[in-house]
Amino acid sequence: MKRYVITAILILLKMNSYSQIPIEKSKDYLFQIQENYIRTYRIFPTGNMWYFIKLNTQTGEMWQIEFDQNKTKISEIPLNSLALNEEQIEMDNRFTLFPTQNNWTFLLLDQLYGKIWQVNWDTKPEKNEIVPLNNSSLIEEQKEIESRFTLYPTQNSWNFLLLDKIDGRLWQIRRSKKSGGKEIIPIQ
Repeated sequence: MKRYVITAILILLKMNSYSQIPIEKSKDYLFQIQENYIRTYRIFPTGNMWYFIKLNTQTGEMWQIEFDQNKTKISEIPLNSLALNEEQIEMDNRFTLFPTQNNWTFLLLDQLYGKIWQVNWDTKPEKNEIVPLNNSSLIEEQKEIESRFTLYPTQNSWNFLLLDKIDGRLWQIRRSKKSGGKEIIPIQ
């Protein structure tokens, strides 16, 4: 009898833990939907609890937001002061940041043209840098479509896959700490 009671309790506990999974997934989904409505500016957390990156999704301009540990002041330091949008086409949600496994590095994606920059931020603003991974558009101008490109991480922390959601073309993105080690390779 004792064995049946213990078995029943274990089954009920397992069922309870599985029933929580859809709720957690739906919370994440609702958060993503809500985030998509916030268009022109977005805040991205970094691996450091005192720092965030604010992104203008129309121009690609970024600011490093720092909270003082004493909670007495907040500073906003430009990561890049020049707009990165080609031909001054300002479209909400054009640029987005993708975190990497390195807490100090993000990839900035122009979702309209497929251009990518490696964003290296630091607690010392003079060490911040934005390095282009590709200097040319991956599409013809007549096919400009909002949110056309997206990045997917791979198991290798130095590689990403870039997908053109319209025609299915793929590129392997290799990033590196070395200036010459960054490349975008088309996948046939």
